[in-house]
Amino acid sequence: MTDQKLRDELSRIADTTPALRVPDGLYARGRRIHRRSVAIVAASVTAAVALIIVGFTGLPDRQSDIEPAERNGDLAVPQMVETAPEWLTELDGLGSYAHVDVMEDDLDLGVGAVAYVRSSSDENGSVPVVVDAATGGYHVLDLAGFVGKEVRGQPSHSALALSPDGTHLAWAWADPTDSDTTPRPAGVKVADLTTGDVRTWNVSAQHDAAVYVHNLEWSTNGQWLLWQGWQMRSWRDATFEIETSRAGGIGLGDDGFLFTDESSAQADQQNRELGLSREVEWAISDDGTIARLIESHVVKQAPGTAPENQSLPPIDAGQYVGLAFRGTELHVIKRPFGTEVLPADGSSPGLKTAASGYPRLVGWAGPNPILWEEIDDNLTSFDQYWSAALDGRSSLVTMHRPIAKGATIAYRLIEPGEDRTTVIRPDPTWPEPSSGPNLPMIGLSIAALFALVLAPFVVRRRRFRSERKAS
Repeated sequence: MTDQKLRDELSRIADTTPALRVPDGLYARGRRIHRRSVAIVAASVTAAVALIIVGFTGLPDRQSDIEPAERNGDLAVPQMVETAPEWLTELDGLGSYAHVDVMEDDLDLGVGAVAYVRSSSDENGSVPVVVDAATGGYHVLDLAGFVGKEVRGQPSHSALALSPDGTHLAWAWADPTDSDTTPRPAGVKVADLTTGDVRTWNVSAQHDAAVYVHNLEWSTNGQWLLWQGWQMRSWRDATFEIETSRAGGIGLGDDGFLFTDESSAQADQQNRELGLSREVEWAISDDGTIARLIESHVVKQAPGTAPENQSLPPIDAGQYVGLAFRGTELHVIKRPFGTEVLPADGSSPGLKTAASGYPRLVGWAGPNPILWEEIDDNLTSFDQYWSAALDGRSSLVTMHRPIAKGATIAYRLIEPGEDRTTVIRPDPTWPEPSSGPNLPMIGLSIAALFALVLAPFVVRRRRFRSERKAS
């Protein structure tokens, strides 16, 4: 076929071909579909990146972000204890911790070495901390009903106590409801740190009166727990009115018992009028006997028996300022002119120490008492726990302020006579306060946005394609 014939044939075919009519809006619809496809691809990539972030960082699990110290196989008490940042004590408008995402509520921690309460500067909140005996790591805890969080205006935050062997943690709790329920549920909780199991004693229900527990102390064998508190005439979160003092002992195998009389309330009032920081001194023995110091005598009461008075050895000058059991043997502290620790029955001479102020006997390193005193050298203030011996005193633990004076030590982990009775641990690494949503939550938010807003475009596109095929 010549070129002319080919051109003629193509012209004939073009003349006989029906005209192609493009529907109105086809190009506009194509552009819209293209833009939707680009948006869907972009959203898919963004959601995938967000989910990868979630996979690497994990969702908030209420576990602490605090890095533990380098593991040491031996259980030991650290030589230096650091205070937790004050922002951890912040509360939200409902009385809960504002930074609960970096706190722990799983109490299967292992053995503890030190437990203390970090109070806020305005005392409107406080947070419990346990230092690990094996690693030196710091556990910031969210304890159920802890009075330092739920109750306003308490005079101290000492309602936290670590057992002498570090295996149990006790704290005072109260129902957080701001109501007129009578009696308001409150009492003591004890956690086994080796299992995480928690036992609860409702002291208010047991004694048919609202009892605000604010002080706890263990016996040296860790089988008995002394609680001290107030029976309340009225009690709400913002305000309360005290009626009288109460105290009692809780054995880990029973429901505990009550010990109270008006003399303890009178002694509390006298101490407040004298400006003393501590109230009536109490102690509990390995057999559950409770002792209370009142001026120059001690009131003692064993479970199931009536109280009895025991006179203390007369002293020419000074006063008795504290007491503590070592097993079942009661010891007292007297001052001034040096601080002296001596048996309450006067059976042997006292051990004189160089402590000043009003030291507190908090445990024993073998036969030697461990005392607490507050140090202020005009440069820094800190709490110091140390062991008193005949040849002087040996510093055991230094605690940077501000830490509540009610800090407790697992003193049975301290081996007397060793060259190093406490150990040096690395400094803790505290978490940073969150200033907004974290990355996992951002990732989930983007994924949810894709599912709720952009996914319908995919459905519409598939519907459009189905309609085209059908036509």
